[in-house]
Amino acid sequence: MAKKHLIIGSGIAALSATRMIRKVNTDDEIKMVTMEDCLPYSPAVLPYLISKRIDENNISLADENFFEKMGCSIEKAREVVHLRTDTKEIVYRDGERDSYDTLLIASGSEPMKPPIQGLEEVGFIGCHTLADCRNIIQKLENKKKVTLYGAGLVSLEIAAALLEAGYGVDIIARSRILRRYFEEEPAKIISGILRYHGAEFYNGKEIIEVNRENGSIKMELSDGSLLASDLLICCLGVKPRIGFLVDTNIKVNDGVLVDRNMRTNVPDVYAAGDVVESTDYFFNQLGINAIAPNAITQGRIAGANMAGENVADRGWISMNVFKFFGHTTFSIGLPGTEGFYTLRKRGPEDFKELVFKDDKLVGARFIDIEIDPGVFRYLIEGAIDVEQKEMLFDRPREVSLWLMMENERGTRIK
Repeated sequence: MAKKHLIIGSGIAALSATRMIRKVNTDDEIKMVTMEDCLPYSPAVLPYLISKRIDENNISLADENFFEKMGCSIEKAREVVHLRTDTKEIVYRDGERDSYDTLLIASGSEPMKPPIQGLEEVGFIGCHTLADCRNIIQKLENKKKVTLYGAGLVSLEIAAALLEAGYGVDIIARSRILRRYFEEEPAKIISGILRYHGAEFYNGKEIIEVNRENGSIKMELSDGSLLASDLLICCLGVKPRIGFLVDTNIKVNDGVLVDRNMRTNVPDVYAAGDVVESTDYFFNQLGINAIAPNAITQGRIAGANMAGENVADRGWISMNVFKFFGHTTFSIGLPGTEGFYTLRKRGPEDFKELVFKDDKLVGARFIDIEIDPGVFRYLIEGAIDVEQKEMLFDRPREVSLWLMMENERGTRIK
């Protein structure tokens, strides 16, 4: 008997799950519902809308032909406000209900709002959805200077887009930039490039109070200093979008708790992507890792299991790629701390680091070094033996590809 698979959300986890369900089963019904008024897209493209590199006509990850080919329906601008696991139904804001046999929660994440005095009056602005981006673009009209509160990857991507578009940019970091991915030495290279292109940094500071004065936003920082700006964008991270799970029996910590099969504690309910709190690859510890590669993998695993397969996740690995002003940074896995064998070299404008545990690669960081990020993820996830550590460090692109191909051929590398 054919089943109905209902998916909440339309991001890359949802699309990955849709492809896998249809690959496993050609007869089941698939329905996707999204609170947004547009076809699926990746939040990673939003800064390119700000810099005007692309327009909205070119951001879709899947068009109508995709949904027709997949035999999947999509309902846009439908917000889910509650879930009834006892009757296997979701409830929309307008009170209508929809049933399911299996459900995937892939509702993504939303920006965190900082506790700043006066922020409600000034207006909270984040940048995580197309609606957020449209709002920013509208508010940028006739503006010259923008302040970004936060110094993670999203903030720096927006900063690069604003600088490219000719705006003045201040970046306020509560500690320092990209602290989850890079140690202080490589982070200085990245901030130096952004400074060269016009960014100003205020590290180790917080915004205490904001107010609007004569069309400008005045900010008091934690050290007592004052800043003025035309626009304030808050980029202090995201949290899972799980408000509709309040008063349900689905277990939630910081995110929706799942096992290695992406199953929640409730039968026939799965979760994938930014909304999930799952175990990491190295230590089997719970955490949230809201990145695209993780969402793709989790969506694929959830979709396969929803369709009747038995597939398990290996656990998430921290990873990011940042491209800006012709430069590329890449970070994956564990940092080079005590107990690991670390190879590290900083050039005038580049950086590379490899981290090993015995003969296994467990971490890597590069700035302006030519490599294939997917290959390095393959080496780490596959726990490939790397006896040629110095060779890999000296020629990371060529040797990493060789290691992958040798492993695929099943050849023991001497």
